[in-house]
Amino acid sequence: MTDMPSFLPFVDPAGKHRAEADRTLVLPRVTGAPLIRPGVARHSGATLLLLPIEADNMQSFAIAAPVTGTCRPITLPGAMTLVELSPLPFAARRVLRRLPGLPTFYLGWEGVAQPPADDMLVQAGEVLATTPKAFAGLLFDDRMALSPVSWVELVAAAMTGVDSAAAVTAWRALTAFAGTERALRVLDHVGRPLAGERIRVASGAGSSTVTTGDDGSLPLPPGEVGLLWERDGARPVHALYERALAEQGDRNTSTRPGEQLAVPASVTRGHLQVLDAGRWFAARPEGLDPSLGHVRADSRLEPLVDGMDTLRLLLADLRAATEPGCGAHFAGWSFNDFPFDPADPDSMFTELVTGLRGGAGARFLMDKYLVFHDGAPLDDLHKAAIVLLVAVVDGVLLASIAEKVTTDERGYLATVTLGALAGLLAAALITPEFIIRKIEDLIDGSEELFETMQALVPGIALRARHPARFADNEIRTVINPFPIEPSSFIAGVGSWHQKFQVVRRSPDDLGNRVVGYLGGIDINQNRLDTPGHHGRAWKAPDAISATPSPAAFHDVHARITGPVAADLALTFERRWSFETSLQPPPAPGTTPLGVAFTTPEPTNTTDVPPQDARHLVQVCRSGYRANPSNPGAGTPLPWSPLGERTIFEAIHRAIGQAREYIYIEDQYFTPPDTYIKALLDASEREPGARLVIVIPSGSDQKFGDIRRREMFERLRQDPATGRGWGERMIVAAPLRRPVLADGGRIASQGRLVLHEPISAGADEVVLGPRSRLVSDLPFWLWIEGERMLAVERRADTEVDGVPGRRYLVRRAGGAEPLWGAVPRAHAKGAPVTLAQMKGIYVHSKAIIVDDVFVGIGSCNTNRRGFFHDGEIQAFAVPERLKGSPENPALALRTALWAEHLGIPPAMGRSLLADPVAAFELFRRPFAIGNRLSSFDALGVAPELGFPDEGSAVKQLAAGFGLVVADGAVPWAWNTLVDPTTLTDPDPVEGPELGEV
Repeated sequence: MTDMPSFLPFVDPAGKHRAEADRTLVLPRVTGAPLIRPGVARHSGATLLLLPIEADNMQSFAIAAPVTGTCRPITLPGAMTLVELSPLPFAARRVLRRLPGLPTFYLGWEGVAQPPADDMLVQAGEVLATTPKAFAGLLFDDRMALSPVSWVELVAAAMTGVDSAAAVTAWRALTAFAGTERALRVLDHVGRPLAGERIRVASGAGSSTVTTGDDGSLPLPPGEVGLLWERDGARPVHALYERALAEQGDRNTSTRPGEQLAVPASVTRGHLQVLDAGRWFAARPEGLDPSLGHVRADSRLEPLVDGMDTLRLLLADLRAATEPGCGAHFAGWSFNDFPFDPADPDSMFTELVTGLRGGAGARFLMDKYLVFHDGAPLDDLHKAAIVLLVAVVDGVLLASIAEKVTTDERGYLATVTLGALAGLLAAALITPEFIIRKIEDLIDGSEELFETMQALVPGIALRARHPARFADNEIRTVINPFPIEPSSFIAGVGSWHQKFQVVRRSPDDLGNRVVGYLGGIDINQNRLDTPGHHGRAWKAPDAISATPSPAAFHDVHARITGPVAADLALTFERRWSFETSLQPPPAPGTTPLGVAFTTPEPTNTTDVPPQDARHLVQVCRSGYRANPSNPGAGTPLPWSPLGERTIFEAIHRAIGQAREYIYIEDQYFTPPDTYIKALLDASEREPGARLVIVIPSGSDQKFGDIRRREMFERLRQDPATGRGWGERMIVAAPLRRPVLADGGRIASQGRLVLHEPISAGADEVVLGPRSRLVSDLPFWLWIEGERMLAVERRADTEVDGVPGRRYLVRRAGGAEPLWGAVPRAHAKGAPVTLAQMKGIYVHSKAIIVDDVFVGIGSCNTNRRGFFHDGEIQAFAVPERLKGSPENPALALRTALWAEHLGIPPAMGRSLLADPVAAFELFRRPFAIGNRLSSFDALGVAPELGFPDEGSAVKQLAAGFGLVVADGAVPWAWNTLVDPTTLTDPDPVEGPELGEV
């Protein structure tokens, strides 16, 4: 007895013929409701090409299930019945493993036959209907609209060597229904057929321009031909979809921007994807260094999620950089000493630097945030103003790290107020020099390592002060409510926020000698975290013990190799030369150090060889433009004297090209108006697209929640135009799993009982014994598994002689489902557990669009990042587009979504391949696996973001803070928090304080 074939023909080819050309069908989109429900296709909104089949004599014939799987009838307008058939993975596992993804079949017919019931299991070969006319189509998880002959051949190739030759022949016979003409189907970057596009076709017989048909069809002459997309002004990228999967090393499968694609004579059918690189990547601005800003082909961008894996890779590269001529360059906001691998005691950063030719092979650019005027007189009033400014700009950062401030504005204002009052007292007691030194050291935290590096090799580290000044800010109309003008003692509040590392090493396995890293990860111990986000903070050996991390740290970085690595190295070299020119004159007889190694040319195949991944990568920067018309303007940047906003432009262009989804991770997300308008335009242009924004549960951007609240409201539905994403947008913050309270000397703290019975609708509970309660509010509690949030302390009480306490609680259910719990009655004595669910601090700055475009870097989504500070970002598109086996956009999205959805990262690629279908998983409640807690788009805080209204001291401080801040917010926001410069195309004042 032989094994049953994995796939069976869905119709008997004998006596049938193809009635007409492939039928194009767009599966109905779903808006305003979850995608996963009866009648809705798994690949909702995707384009589907159906093969029509009918008998010669118009007699009815059977259409059967090609594979064992489950059915779903799809609701369609018109007379056709359509059934979605999803294979059971184990029923055909040997063949499915060899396919480019999980196939979903769509089988249709005209007639009265009833479809199988929803979720019904059918066996391979089981008859679904008897009909005079049938239709068949298939989609993989990438949603590409493959022609039937292509997916039949892909399945046949996967069956070969697994199933019998007879089974493969029987399946391949289905191609008889297709025509014999040679043709390609031209698709856009997400797989939609492109109609009416002009393609120049060159062959031995000459060349001509052919216009694609309504279904994107492009007829080809015999023999080898050359193809070039002729859209006006385009920088076309071409990719043969099927061959890119089958022949990864064949240069003919794709082209660099603007090159002609050579199609071998052996290619008779298939799909040609095209993308206009000029509409995605940023244009090089006027005045930019001629060697910078290019889109580099033959490069590779490898996304890295969270610090542990990133630093281990960097550790390996640094350990391979000890030979003569090797070295490493580091640029960042914050530096300290710690082990790159906590399990490896020999991986301390200072030891790694010492191994780089005794330290001579290292160079550091360490940001110095505040720029005080040299020799400025500081009386008591000035000193008080300094402390107040620091409290406004950076005080909440320290408080939020210590988890003493909620995400509510009142918490921010209270902290600012208390900080200012404390500063007034300190200013009267401490010398100005001490104040300045401590302020500077506390802000960036790099001073200790800077001194260590200078002691190792003098001159290998520079404190880099960003040259932007208050005079360069384009918003100068906001009135300062304070009697002191900050520019009288502080020159500016710019930052070299770039976080990148470049290593010259012995060749790695792919021959790379110069490799680069960039993203959100500084050389800082708080980056040591994994996608699980439940580790412990690293402690120095002389510390008493390791303690739980105060906040888990989520970040994204990238390792880049190939020609684009030379661009990153050149960025450091240009900055090093600039910073060296700004340093005090060297001592007589000494010469400032140059870079540790010379930047290679992008064409140097020895140092930066072409990469088999073949990504198109562009390294972009934020470069402010000095305003010489204002006294006190900053020094122009030598490599971009007219400014550079290529990060903003690349993101803006990518949003303009989005068709299926936009995914954003950001530490702040307080974008300028032009960014919001681009997102609203994308929503209107693509009514089936999705938007996901992941941000931290609390912001250390002062008054940022005011701006965020306004932005989320506009994105949901813009009051000015009525446009918006509605239910197609999800804004969320990741949370850690529940953490039991620190027991201290009370081992059972947090373990209590319910002192009084409660009904399903009650909003008060009495808990005890009182000695086991925690003091902080809010806190989470579980009563027999039902999750509640205690938000207010009511009164102490005593039940049966046991001291207890009454709390006001927030429960799930009703019109607002919240966290997915089901409210129910609980009897007296029910067990209660208290716990906190701490936020996962989102520090990443990443954007992904349509599984084809990815951006990773240091630039936050705000005006300061785009137009004021020094930032760096890398953007990548795989040259092979959707057919790329090493697609960085797909790899990063599935890894990030797996982490946030509580799925093992290794399973993300297979379970989350379809971004539109996977989007619906974000709607799952936290209680059943999601790490994300949804924000209320019209509110200010996530589920955990409730201020502690029980503290009279905090209420008093918050009230005083509101009075002070009512006039201070616009000034502080536009001057200190979110300044801008001449590179801003549309500077707008804001935000208003509003109601709090």
